[in-house]
Amino acid sequence: MGVCGLLFLLVNFMDRKFLPLLTLLICATAGFIYWQMIYLPIQSEILKFKAETRQIQLIRAEISKLQTRHANFADFVELNDERLAFAQEYLPADMDDEKFIAELYNLAGAKNILIYSVQTGEISGGEVQTQSVKIRAEAEFISLLNFIREVLDGGRMVNFKNFSIESDGKTNILDCELEFSIFAANIEKMNVAKR
Repeated sequence: MGVCGLLFLLVNFMDRKFLPLLTLLICATAGFIYWQMIYLPIQSEILKFKAETRQIQLIRAEISKLQTRHANFADFVELNDERLAFAQEYLPADMDDEKFIAELYNLAGAKNILIYSVQTGEISGGEVQTQSVKIRAEAEFISLLNFIREVLDGGRMVNFKNFSIESDGKTNILDCELEFSIFAANIEKMNVAKR
């Protein structure tokens, strides 16, 4: 016997003058149930999504600042004669990407970041050689920013080339892809260019 049966019994046994009051009571109860069961949970989810979207926007803004700060290093690759001597002293003579990757893993471990993929590109360039290093990792917001800062401010010349970030919306863990460029001086070509 559902709600309709209960209403039928109430209407038949009650005086007809209470029918508007009963209708008002039923409408108020239905409105309250809608408010509690549907409207409030949906609004709660919307607020959660807005907060996560704002957090991702903050991450993107911070990473863009870091990227802009180090973007000028790409111009360093096109050195003139004065900078060439500096590059020869400052840049490592060997690319040594394995050492850089080991440093990435050490930093990631210290920051509670899980690196699950590392890809290195081909070595390119003339007097100054470049190599791309892409990593895929899972990290929290603050850990990711601190990791990127430490990589860029470390002892090696590193250019922060590209990034992408995704969130599953259920946890604070971000899935991210970061791309760095590392540099080395090609001593043989530098010496030939100076002659």
